Amino acid sequence: MSNRVGAAQFVTMAAATQFQGPGALITDDFQREITDALRRNSVLEGRLFYTPATGDFSTYYEQTEINGGEFVNPRSLTSTAVTNEKTPHSLKVKAITNQVNFGHYDVILANQQGNFEDLEAKDLNDMLNAIGLTHGKALWRGTDTSLTVPTTLQYVGIPKQITNTFTVGPSASIVTAIRAAVSAMVASEKFELRPTAIYIDPIGHYYLEEEERQSSNNQTQISNLRKTTVAGMEVLAIVTAAGVLPIIPEPFMISETNADNPLNTDYGIAIVTESMIEYHYVGQKGIYLFELGTTTDLQKKYVGIKYGAPVAKGGSYAHAFGKIVRPTLEKIG
Repeated sequence: MSNRVGAAQFVTMAAATQFQGPGALITDDFQREITDALRRNSVLEGRLFYTPATGDFSTYYEQTEINGGEFVNPRSLTSTAVTNEKTPHSLKVKAITNQVNFGHYDVILANQQGNFEDLEAKDLNDMLNAIGLTHGKALWRGTDTSLTVPTTLQYVGIPKQITNTFTVGPSASIVTAIRAAVSAMVASEKFELRPTAIYIDPIGHYYLEEEERQSSNNQTQISNLRKTTVAGMEVLAIVTAAGVLPIIPEPFMISETNADNPLNTDYGIAIVTESMIEYHYVGQKGIYLFELGTTTDLQKKYVGIKYGAPVAKGGSYAHAFGKIVRPTLEKIG
């Protein structure tokens, strides 16, 4: 038969044998543990507030004013009735699916070899993990542009929901920009704001560390400060007007080529009030797993489904999103 790539051919047993000797005939096998260091979710996922959706369009109300209150003559009391408007907001629930099929012949053969259970469990987990991976990426990079009038099937990424924005220029201080953005939020006379965390692109985080390494006052701002974010993960922290905030490297944070200089990249950074970032789910906050009935193709079929959508409440005041303009460092993978 032809030796071109993809063509089948017969081989002798000797070609498949690793070693032959007295009382020994060693043939190919493989480790049951498959090397796998793939990322499966975002850091934000572990800190999201999950809440049941109120419907296909999940609705909540927001109050942005407290009206009334005036000085009057204490001997001639008068008052004016006021109302405080509550504005309705809604977000469309989205769906993420994935599927894995096991062919009848492959199932029988793998069972005969004694390794089907291990491979099936890993493939099923990977099928579900792929949904989690898509979900984790879309929390930050979702392409939809409207919560109420969907333009794509994806989430509206959290950066797109935040309209309070800032830019850290190529020569500007990242620390100064963070502290200024937080101070502006805390200084609000209208809203009582206490941001709780800073999510940053890991390469943006590198540039932040480099800035601090070369700074004369880093001992009070970052170097000696640590915070635990999720179990087993301790990160650097920064002193701000809102207290000591953790700086969390987020691999799925948006990073884009700078429009003015293609040698630079805009590395994303989000200052967030985590209690006001919610995921509205339908059914359960996890992933549904279904085994489909036997069909004419004799395949075992499994389908995973996740229903829900994220919302950053108070996008114009409770959070801030920035871009750190720095020379591009290539990411691995």
